[in-house]
This record gives sequence, structure tokens and C-alpha cells, in this order.
Amino acid sequence: MIPNLPPNSVVVVDNASYHNKQLDAAPTSNSKKADMQTWLRQKGIEFEETMLKPELYNLIKKCKDKFKKFNIDAILNEAGHSVLRLPPYHPDLNPIEMAWSQIKSYVACKNVTWNLTRITELIHEKVNLMGATEWGKLCTKVKEIEADYCKSDHVVDMTTETFAIHIGDHDSDSDEDGSSSDDSDDDEMATSSTNTVASSGFHVTHDDLLEGVSTLL
Repeated sequence: MIPNLPPNSVVVVDNASYHNKQLDAAPTSNSKKADMQTWLRQKGIEFEETMLKPELYNLIKKCKDKFKKFNIDAILNEAGHSVLRLPPYHPDLNPIEMAWSQIKSYVACKNVTWNLTRITELIHEKVNLMGATEWGKLCTKVKEIEADYCKSDHVVDMTTETFAIHIGDHDSDSDEDGSSSDDSDDDEMATSSTNTVASSGFHVTHDDLLEGVSTLL
């Protein structure tokens, strides 16, 4: 690909795994302590020799993004080109994806023999038919989608700024409501029992109730 690129090109890539192979990747949590210390020294990051592995790794996590480099970026940079990476999970911001969708639809309509040679011919045929004008339309469409995302970002930012849940206060209110409800239920049960005894025509004293309880025990 590189020999066919015009000078000072900008190469747009997605986040496929083969595009994200890192150059001099940072140690992971499973790396040896000595490897962590070596990486920190190479990057000029100060640490104490007495630090444990979890402490070293926490330090690496805080700093590693500043030193993240990808193999494909290094190769293209050496050839005088720049690399632009698409946001993860946003194929709609890549005009290549739209073009490829049109190519597949074209091939599906024309390929009635299911012949591999014919499929290759149809792909080249559609690519040649698209030209600069149709490609420009796809790029314009991507710009429109990007503008819509920018508008949505402001709405989301304002919405999340005012949206808050006070979990502690909610639980406290619930507990108070529950306690009040329990007390109210107890009062209602006591009142109901008294009314039932009174309506039966008998006069029952507190001592009578206790005597009954003693007998049952």
C-alpha cells in the first residue's frame, strides 16, 4: 500500500486488532516485577525500589497512555504519512464502510452464477463506476453524521450534568417510611383487637390477658 500513497497522505484506520499492535507495549499485571521496573526506568518515571508489584502496576497504568505507540503508525510515519484513527464502534464515520456496502449490494445483484472470477470482476467494475464524485458524496455524508454527533454531545453533557441520584438519602427516607408504616400497623392491630373484645360484650382486664398468656406457657 505504501508505495501507492501520494506524499504526506493521511491514512484512516479503524480499531481492528491488527491495527492496534503496540510498539514496546507496557507491562501487564502478570508481568514480572523486574520488567515493570525496567519499563518505568526507560520512560523516566520515578519509583521506589521498595514498591510492590501492585504499586508498580498502578503507576504504570497512570502513565502508559502517554507512551502508547502502534506498529502501523511507526511504519507509516517513517514513510512520511500520518495516521488518523476512527472512534471505536463507529463504522458510520468511515466512508470506506459505506463504499464497501454499496459494492456488496452491486455484486449481490449482478452475481447470478456464484462464480468467484465473476465476483472479482464485479468488484472492480463497481469500484471503477464509483469515481471521485460518488466518493465525495460519501465523505460529505460522514461529515453530516459527525456534525450530528457533535450536537448530541452537548445535549448528553447537559443532561448528565443535571441528573443525580442521592442513594443515601433515598435509603434513609425509605427506612423512615418503613418504620412509620410498621408503627402504624402495630397501632392498627392493637386497636382492632380492642374493638373485637369490646364488641363481644365481655370486659377483659390487663391481668386477665396476662393470666391467659401464663396459662398457655
